[in-house]
Amino acid sequence: MLKISDVMTRDVFTLAASTPAETAAWELCVRGFTGAPVRDARGRLVGVLSRSDLTDPERNQGGMEAKEVRDLMTPGLFALAPSEPAVRAARLMVREGIGRVVVMDRGELVGIVTSSDILSQVGSHTAGADVDLPPAGARAPRAETGFAPI
Repeated sequence: MLKISDVMTRDVFTLAASTPAETAAWELCVRGFTGAPVRDARGRLVGVLSRSDLTDPERNQGGMEAKEVRDLMTPGLFALAPSEPAVRAARLMVREGIGRVVVMDRGELVGIVTSSDILSQVGSHTAGADVDLPPAGARAPRAETGFAPI
């Protein structure tokens, strides 16, 4: 059984709650991340900032110029242990509509698992396995509604 520790990223990039929003947006973009956990001044995890938080019109009224990460982040976060099944993280992400789950061990941040982490592992574990895919060049059946694939 695939565990969270098998798919998680151990080197976790975090943002400080006091980071200017524009700086956080730049950091996420440059690093190619869609979000990051947020720490307060004492180092405690207090939320997650995602690209969708940065572009949410309700949170971002008036632009990002005078805002900090704490003003735009989603407070709170979902966490699982590294020993739990990876499928539990996947189910949590689907159920909650989130893209990442932090991985905690004895109260400490030890990793992060994203939907991309799980998909890449599932893909590598199923390579060569019998998968119900149509043969190359197969055409989809014509839909009864009058719409057809282009």
